[in-house]
Amino acid sequence: MSNKLELHSPETVQRVLSVAQQLGYRPNRLARSLVAKCTHTIGVVMEPTHTVFTRNPYASAVLDGVLECLMERHYHLKLVTMAEAQPRTLWMQIDDGSMDGAIVICPLDDSPLLEWYAHTSLPCVSVGSLVPAERGIYCVDSDSEHGIRLATEHLLELGHRKLGFVRGPENQFSAYQREQAFRAVLKTYEIPVVEGWIQGDGYEIESGYHGMQAILAQPSLPTGVVASNDLVAMGALRACLDHGLSVPEDVSIVGYDDFPGASVVNPPLTTVRNDIHGIGHHAAEVLIEQIETGTLRSGVRLFAGEMVVRGSTAPPK
Repeated sequence: MSNKLELHSPETVQRVLSVAQQLGYRPNRLARSLVAKCTHTIGVVMEPTHTVFTRNPYASAVLDGVLECLMERHYHLKLVTMAEAQPRTLWMQIDDGSMDGAIVICPLDDSPLLEWYAHTSLPCVSVGSLVPAERGIYCVDSDSEHGIRLATEHLLELGHRKLGFVRGPENQFSAYQREQAFRAVLKTYEIPVVEGWIQGDGYEIESGYHGMQAILAQPSLPTGVVASNDLVAMGALRACLDHGLSVPEDVSIVGYDDFPGASVVNPPLTTVRNDIHGIGHHAAEVLIEQIETGTLRSGVRLFAGEMVVRGSTAPPK
């Protein structure tokens, strides 16, 4: 029903409402959106290389924040799950007229989603990965440089001087930032970087496991390891245990993000807590602002993390 009932007599209004109720009429939101040229729906998109939303703790936390904002602003959510990486197919999935803007979670450096943005009029916000400034996309992320510095300096303050790093995927800028931040801290403290102690290529538990295995295969071992996220840290922890090493007695491990489960692994994971929920909420706020004002926004908003010390770190032997 339209909002024009005041144009008709009360008797006519009551008769129409009665018939509508008998027929089970419901307003057609899509039809309304075609008239208003606004769906009050935003899309959240994640590439298939990051696994599905429900099995990705980062994406789940971002979604919680996005949904909270959408409920406050009376917007709807559309999840775009991509089964293939053909650019045209992806673009059609997003630009089908069903949404007013999109939040892209952790786009890769060579993502076809970034090419889509160059050809669309829809507002877009990137979450979890900083994209090149020339793309003109507003980016929201944790402050990787600050967070990894906290993690590395925590180990240094405990007395560790032999430090390794298990990195994330090479085609994601956040992973590059975190590795460079680790290297920068060692340089500041005049501690040599041992290249054999920097391994890994992914943000999953398996990547952390194999990356740590590669470190443990080196002629000498670090006493402390910084992981590029908590899943990587959990995989590194498992690799140490399989190798007969005790954490933190033989090797201290620090994670990044404070995912659910970080506090209940054995030992509980020392990590850098990031406000991922807040990142999602802010991304949705900025996207809705762009939709409602018609003004696209670029730039970067970084959320600073905080150190959470648990049982996976201790002074070296």
